[in-house]
Amino acid sequence: MTSATDDQNTPATEAILVIDIGGTNVKFGYSCGGQPLDFRKLYSTDALRAGDPVRALALMIEDVVADTGIEAQSLVVAVPGFIDTDGNSVLHAANVPSLNGRRLGAELEQWFGCPALLERDAVLTLMGERRAGVVQGGDDVLGVFFGTGVGAAFIHHGAPFRGGGWALEIGLMPFQAEGPVPDGVRPQCLEAFASGRALQAIAGRHGVAIDSVFLASRYKPSLEDELARFVQYQAVAIGTASAMMSPATIVVGGGVVDMAGYPRDRLASLIESKLPNAETGRAFDLRWCRHGWTAALYGAPVIVGERRLQVADAGRRGYLWP
Repeated sequence: MTSATDDQNTPATEAILVIDIGGTNVKFGYSCGGQPLDFRKLYSTDALRAGDPVRALALMIEDVVADTGIEAQSLVVAVPGFIDTDGNSVLHAANVPSLNGRRLGAELEQWFGCPALLERDAVLTLMGERRAGVVQGGDDVLGVFFGTGVGAAFIHHGAPFRGGGWALEIGLMPFQAEGPVPDGVRPQCLEAFASGRALQAIAGRHGVAIDSVFLASRYKPSLEDELARFVQYQAVAIGTASAMMSPATIVVGGGVVDMAGYPRDRLASLIESKLPNAETGRAFDLRWCRHGWTAALYGAPVIVGERRLQVADAGRRGYLWP
């Protein structure tokens, strides 16, 4: 179900091309008239790591448009990292460093001649789950997502909390734990111990395929012990973010928790043990992301509508929008 306020600033026939830049894949889909189309397409993120990443992304977009014949009126790009307050520039994307410092929004706008809006991937996913997922219409909602990296977002009064610009980029928060750090990951931060890249390193050390690492732990006690610490670190991350934001509801998602054999019940129990529910009398309300990455397709119209309101307000105040 979609509320009228979510879509009132997005024309009923508008096509939005949604681009989710993940650490492994760049994923494409369309939202048309506020609803996702069936079309999906994936490209390897490695294409952005060699040469000019904006040109590589633009060529992917051209390929998608050629496949579908759908010319988008807006582009919404989910970025896994820090976005500057200008809404155009990628400050830091740990898993796609080739994007660092690029005015990705402005460059794509120049290439395609339509608005290109950047949004943190965690924000876009959580807004989608609020619009048409497990927390429809919810408020004071914390979302934590474990993919190649770790991202989080918080919704308050129906809008994403941004702090000074990019609040809750918890993947890079200081985090001390024992064990080797995966190559290319900043040491002593959460992503070094609780992300998909950390899980890939664990699977490699034990000689098992990443897709079956949780299933294999049933027969390898040493792997089981290491994965128990991994899940414990994830619970600490969610508990820390909850202590900061005091959410009424927690949404957990991402490719890691969707893997075969992932111990969801164990994670939920660990999270509950770390929260002051008994002391505060607040019920423990944890929900699992319904739509996966396609939640971004539901969240994109909200972001487009929000940006239009900002532009209109800037115009009324006599400001020039960058």
